[in-house]
Amino acid sequence: MAELFKRIEQRKAMLIEELLANGVYKTSDERHLYDAPLKVLENEYKIVINRPNNESPSEWMT
Repeated sequence: MAELFKRIEQRKAMLIEELLANGVYKTSDERHLYDAPLKVLENEYKIVINRPNNESPSEWMT
């Protein structure tokens, strides 16, 4: 069980790092990334990778 928790935390850290690198600092529902569960972070990451390249986060997050 400890290994599963460790892998989840590693995945969350990787997603948070990617989101921050793409200018995302909060989730769509205004939660801090560090407070969001893994599923929310995965959904936010999917939004980021599917957005048009010329849009800033403030344009596609609203």
